[in-house]
Amino acid sequence: MPKAEIHFTYFKDLEKLTKSGLMAYLILLIYGLGVTIVGIDSTFNFLMNIKLCESLLLTLISFNLIYFFLHGINKIHRLGELHIWLDKKFFGFLHKSNEIILRELLVLLEPHERSAVESLVRYEQTAIAETIFSHLAENQSIFERLLKRGIFRSWIWYWIAIYGLFVFILLTLTSFSKYLHLPTIYSQAFLISIVAVTALHLIIIYIFGYNLLFITKRLMREIVNLHYTEILTLLRSHFKK
Repeated sequence: MPKAEIHFTYFKDLEKLTKSGLMAYLILLIYGLGVTIVGIDSTFNFLMNIKLCESLLLTLISFNLIYFFLHGINKIHRLGELHIWLDKKFFGFLHKSNEIILRELLVLLEPHERSAVESLVRYEQTAIAETIFSHLAENQSIFERLLKRGIFRSWIWYWIAIYGLFVFILLTLTSFSKYLHLPTIYSQAFLISIVAVTALHLIIIYIFGYNLLFITKRLMREIVNLHYTEILTLLRSHFKK
């Protein structure tokens, strides 16, 4: 299989994983809101005494929801822009990753060249880091190294965890409102469980984020050591522009 086709297939699979994660959390949001509005005690009693026709109706609704979200999400072509915006506004791991890439690359330059790059504004430095990293990823040996470390897939799970966090934040707000309106032991227990899962998602995001920074740093040092000449040529060609 040609190199370009391998890359396309791999990133297409990652796109499907991202959209599947988004769809799963959207469905969870719909059912979570439903349970919150109806009440956990009423939902539990309904599920314990569910009839065949009600079970079939619930299954049909689930399939329709899956089809609806699948159809809608497949039309989204700018998830990458959403990811960048979310990370920039709330977590900043993508920016920190770009900083690591640039810092490891700048080690190769002469002091006066390094100073010139460091004097650039942040978005220009980020553009340099992203451009050179993308160019390096076209090298088959480097691409295979990136695949082996699973850095692309790790980023996908990071984005999916962010989807989950915002879904559970919405569920926390609605379940808190429900508890204020109708404070029962059931609504309290449901609120505590939702808050716990929200906190868990936040912890997972930071674990993924710092792990990504660690992997990026190690990978860049390996790549720089193995492809010193190629990277230096790329840097200097970009520097001359």
